[in-house]
Amino acid sequence: MNTFSKIQLIVGNYVLKKKLKQLRRLKRVYNLKTAKRIGIVFNATKQDDYRQVSGFVKDIQNIGIEVKVLGYVNDKDVPNEYLFKKNFSYFLKKSINWYRKPVNPEVEKFLKEKFDIVIDFSLDNDYIFNYIIALSPSRFKVGKFNEPNNHYDLMLKINKDKDLQYFIEQARHYLEMINRPELSPDFINI
Repeated sequence: MNTFSKIQLIVGNYVLKKKLKQLRRLKRVYNLKTAKRIGIVFNATKQDDYRQVSGFVKDIQNIGIEVKVLGYVNDKDVPNEYLFKKNFSYFLKKSINWYRKPVNPEVEKFLKEKFDIVIDFSLDNDYIFNYIIALSPSRFKVGKFNEPNNHYDLMLKINKDKDLQYFIEQARHYLEMINRPELSPDFINI
């Protein structure tokens, strides 16, 4: 990490820490049977990742859960394939300030939503996604295990050689199992 990146991270974490002092949220464990609204954040730069997240969203909507998706595209424009998809919104590279804070109306709108579950499908430990997840008032936050990140209520540890499809499968598996008393009376609720 170069000196500029370190400065970006220090300033970003300072700003985030100040904003987190103002955040009040009620934590509660949800699963795919109890959740009514789910928010998803992901890196939409690769079209294959977009397709995988879209497939997951379609499956979740088919069981009656309302889903809102916020994707980051590390480019000048949103690809045509992404346009006009209901409940999907995007922010671009130009919407990131100098210390990597997303400055965009779609991000602000997403941060006002109180989802039952918010899922971070980004595989990178990027400040952009940490900022959004940390400031989300959602009740149950799910994401990939990252050492310095403690903003999730449920962290899934996956190997670096695994792709987004594997991460999505694991998230679905654990969100179907968690907090279901019929599975085991000794199951630990987070």
